[in-house]
Amino acid sequence: MKRWSLILSLLLSTMMVVDAQTVYTLDSCKAMALRSNLTVQNKRLAEESAREVKKAAFTKYFPSVSAVGVGFWLTNPMVDMNYDLGRWQTNFFSPISLSIDLPSIPMQMMRSGMMGGVTAVQPVFAGLRIVRGNQLAKVGVDAAALQTKMSADEVCTQVEYYYWQIVALQEKQKMLDMLDRQLARIGADVEAAVAAGVTTGNDILRVQLKQQELASGRLRVQNGIRTYKAVLRQTAQLPTADFEVAVDSLVMMDFPQQEYVNPEVGVSGRVESQLLDMQVRAAELQTQMKIGEYLPQVAVGAGYSAYLMDVNADNVASNHFGMVFGMVSVPLTGWWEGAHAIRQSRFQEQVARNERDNNLQLMAVQVQQSWNEYEEAYQQLVIAQHSIELAKDNLRMQQDFYEAGTTTLTELLSAQSMLQQSSDGFAEAYVNYQIARSQYLKNIGKY
Repeated sequence: MKRWSLILSLLLSTMMVVDAQTVYTLDSCKAMALRSNLTVQNKRLAEESAREVKKAAFTKYFPSVSAVGVGFWLTNPMVDMNYDLGRWQTNFFSPISLSIDLPSIPMQMMRSGMMGGVTAVQPVFAGLRIVRGNQLAKVGVDAAALQTKMSADEVCTQVEYYYWQIVALQEKQKMLDMLDRQLARIGADVEAAVAAGVTTGNDILRVQLKQQELASGRLRVQNGIRTYKAVLRQTAQLPTADFEVAVDSLVMMDFPQQEYVNPEVGVSGRVESQLLDMQVRAAELQTQMKIGEYLPQVAVGAGYSAYLMDVNADNVASNHFGMVFGMVSVPLTGWWEGAHAIRQSRFQEQVARNERDNNLQLMAVQVQQSWNEYEEAYQQLVIAQHSIELAKDNLRMQQDFYEAGTTTLTELLSAQSMLQQSSDGFAEAYVNYQIARSQYLKNIGKY
């Protein structure tokens, strides 16, 4: 709850509305993505599902209660016989023994009836499978929570990528606007010079061609901004399509040496590293549960039963009774199969350990590689910054030379093109730096 209140406050504090148009900062886009992104929502649902599995596993500690009821009616009685009484002899009152033939008696019973009962069984010892099952369910909950965090980090990385791409394109658009205004002034000067007969009409054509080039570049930039705004809106689930991104001027940063960490240390802080440990733990618990299948099972229980059935056409029998009982089940021949099943499960344990170690080594390489890219991106940014300064100085000199009549219009327009290229290169280098930084921080678990 605290986390979401913090996200909401961050969202409200970093979202602005200017002239009926919403302006989002990078932090507000991330906050909305964490709250509304559909992929993250699905991970949260998977986390809730894992919690329900854990609750279901906990119920195994309690007695299992079952009730059964049976009613029956037979086409013929279950017992249908003639009971022969045989011969009966007596000499109680006479010295003469009497022998009497007795008739047989027809007997039919149990043609219909009802039976019912309730039984409760409490497991006492189940090979520790109930305990291990609950531990395994807890591992599942913890793993689902880590997967939610990993998904949230990935979504935030995507949001940052799209955000900075928009920023870079906006910077290019600003440069195009500046060059267009400058070109308009140059065009006015050229038209005046042609009218005065100082130069030819070819210079006007050169200016117009340059203006068409800038217009074509502006069209590509505007299409790129619309595209990245669309994917940013979908990823962050922004409520409106009419928005702007807020960013200050692109300024240089200090060298990021203080953010460097040893690759092995960086790997230990990653979500993926914790998930790999949980996979090993889950494999160990699976082995222990497999062993529990071949251990003795002990349970106690109590029950209550009642029945009602016909004895014959004139009599109905009924009774009810309670009982307590204990059960012990010892698998004897099951160990023949179980020994192989347990060995197979232990092999799976070792596979999980090997995969963990292998992935940890690969992640350490990934951390080092992402640091190299981060460092390179900074160096490229320094070079781009120096290039744009040189291009600005060159354009100023060519402008002065052109006004003084010591250089041609072609040189001036070339200087403009160099500034445009340098400005585009700086914007792209700045975005690459920000993306490389976020990727490195994500790879060391500090994003």
